[in-house]
Amino acid sequence: MNGPVAQCVALVCHGNAVLGGRRGIYFHGNSTARFCETVGFAEAAPGGAAAPLAESPDAWFAWLARGGFAGLRLGRAAQDRPLGSDRMTAGFVGGGEVWTIGALRQGGAGEAWQGYWQVWNRQAPGQRIWRVTYVRAAAPAPADADTLAAARAELSAALADIHAFAERNDSGGFAGNFAQARAALAGAPAAPRGFHRDLAPEGTLGADALAVLDACQHASVFGGMGSWNDQTFAGAAGEAYERVSERLFRALNRAIAAAANESCRAG
Repeated sequence: MNGPVAQCVALVCHGNAVLGGRRGIYFHGNSTARFCETVGFAEAAPGGAAAPLAESPDAWFAWLARGGFAGLRLGRAAQDRPLGSDRMTAGFVGGGEVWTIGALRQGGAGEAWQGYWQVWNRQAPGQRIWRVTYVRAAAPAPADADTLAAARAELSAALADIHAFAERNDSGGFAGNFAQARAALAGAPAAPRGFHRDLAPEGTLGADALAVLDACQHASVFGGMGSWNDQTFAGAAGEAYERVSERLFRALNRAIAAAANESCRAG
């Protein structure tokens, strides 16, 4: 799970806890903001500028609560631009699918927010090289047309498929990644947790959703040099590689959104 996607998940889950009436829920110090100097929220303005609305996630949650919003929902949409598929560009800022956070009012109406990451100083103290701004978009909030059970089942099948391919084709440590993901998804007692262990406040998500997010972190192998994408196979193996890779990429994204949206109680 790349940094921008993980941060969207954490914002949705923490925001839903706050909007649901939980107290003592703070985003400050969250692992998904570890390398960010700022995470702000703004409204698009004429001429391409953005008018600030909240200087931090915690301030944004308070702003949403004052505005009568009832919940947050994570949405995604394919880009698949001519020069690179979503899977092949997923490891780069601006690549992969487009992820949005929908802020919902009771009844489902709402608006979407999209994050933009910018390097401001590669030598920044504490490696906080990123400035992130979520801009309120004209697009409507993403629809909730999926279920965790269906997304989890598809992820399980995709993982089994790509794990078998990796073992047949001597794909090095990637087979281990997929094995860990399958163990996490199955809820195995000794399954390792994902890197981000604070994506959701305690009690916000059920065991199945947490298992899905851990599995997705282990299986998110799509990036740049040295990643799963940086491989080639000839003939039938090459065709199978493209098939299992694309299936897992889409299944991962579907499952991430479905798991995060389990935290949303807005109708």
